[in-house]
Amino acid sequence: MLVKSVLGFIPARSGSKGVPNKNIKPIKAIPLLEYSVFSAVKAKEKGYLTEVVVSTDSHEYLSMLDGYDIEKEYIRPKEFSGDSSPTIDSVLHVLEWYKKRRSMVFDAVMILQPTTPFRTPGHINEAILLMNSDPTFSCIASVSKLADHHPLRIKKFMNNGQLVDFCKDYLETEPSRRQDFTPDAYIRNGAIYLTKVRDLENTGLIRGSKVGGMIMPEANSINIDEHMDYIVAKESLDYPVFSRDLSFFKQLTNVEIT
Repeated sequence: MLVKSVLGFIPARSGSKGVPNKNIKPIKAIPLLEYSVFSAVKAKEKGYLTEVVVSTDSHEYLSMLDGYDIEKEYIRPKEFSGDSSPTIDSVLHVLEWYKKRRSMVFDAVMILQPTTPFRTPGHINEAILLMNSDPTFSCIASVSKLADHHPLRIKKFMNNGQLVDFCKDYLETEPSRRQDFTPDAYIRNGAIYLTKVRDLENTGLIRGSKVGGMIMPEANSINIDEHMDYIVAKESLDYPVFSRDLSFFKQLTNVEIT
């Protein structure tokens, strides 16, 4: 089955233990959440996404997004808004809400986490094209290439305090240069998870058994989790080396990337 109708799902519950109100913390005076909404709405205008919903328990968050063409009536129930609430539960709930309230069903859901804010409409379209290139994929997940954090450099402590290689399949030799690390290694960056609705409903899993990978550039893969990450994200918008990959966001921030 080809994916034709896609719901852009942006999870943004209020509150955060690590960084208070992380989803609306500003970068260049723009709330973090708005970067993902901006990209998703532009993707909707291009026909890549059918609908865009911000799954939040906060009316305040939605009021900040009044100017965007997103679903305005959906509010995530409290029982799906706790620290330990699985994302899949809120996804299935919103799908049922659309079916009952809007008489709409979708082929797939694309989860766009606000904490990886720099994905573009082009990345959204690329994920859909990849999904349609192989109908056996259970999910398309965006990834970025690892450099210094390659598995060959990942270690663990023994009980005696000795530092050893984390995995016996990847033993770091000397000298150790990242240019020589093979095979290339990748990490999910959290920007995009695209899953067919029938798989979500049948398995209750977002990634499932056969995940297709979509490589994104370093600049677009910045994941904001800790306080230091905000500094990285802010500076990245001004960094000339990232100008091509982040130029899309000049429309939002009025930042002149040279």
